[in-house]
Amino acid sequence: MKALLVEDNALLGKSVQRGLQEAGWIVDLAIDGEEALYLLQSSEYDVALFDWMLPKRSGLDLVRHLRATGSELPVLMLTARGELADRVEGLERGADDYLVKPFEMAELIARVNALYRRAAGRGSPTLQLGELSLDLAAARVSRDGQALELTGKEYDLLAALAAKPEQLLTRSALLGLLYPFDMEPDSNSLDVLLARLRRKLAGSGVEIETVRGKGFILHVV
Repeated sequence: MKALLVEDNALLGKSVQRGLQEAGWIVDLAIDGEEALYLLQSSEYDVALFDWMLPKRSGLDLVRHLRATGSELPVLMLTARGELADRVEGLERGADDYLVKPFEMAELIARVNALYRRAAGRGSPTLQLGELSLDLAAARVSRDGQALELTGKEYDLLAALAAKPEQLLTRSALLGLLYPFDMEPDSNSLDVLLARLRRKLAGSGVEIETVRGKGFILHVV
């Protein structure tokens, strides 16, 4: 699960980033609207958190841009503007939820998780692939009704590939989904992760093909 947090208050931004990371999220942090727009165009996210008042481009502008381009990315607005008219404007412009500062970290995490579950349920909340069943809302995988124990990164990798079966996903695209934008994982980290996942999927009717020099494809056999 990957989130984009846009907050120009460095102390608050780092605090929220750390809280979300402790809750299991991968979090990219931007400090202004232009940086946020670049990240939105460079990576894929499950949820976005926008401060209303941002340098260069406001959170409201970012929401308008997303909706104008057809994006359904769930957006939580973070702001000190607590007046009813402001909340209504944010929601009418396309935000999905609204949290007024100061807030408790537990409430923010609960709202972000709720947005993620709601978005997962827009399509089929469950993917069936061979003997595997992926519960997207609960982030769980089962095999013939028995829970399959995966690490967070293993689940994220499987979910990314399972969302586009029989389609090529490049190495760079998968790395962008699995790690923060400003982090450079070890050169073989994806290969190690794939090896572990393949061992756990053996005999399940799901295979991950390596297309040398291009990327990876999930097949249901």
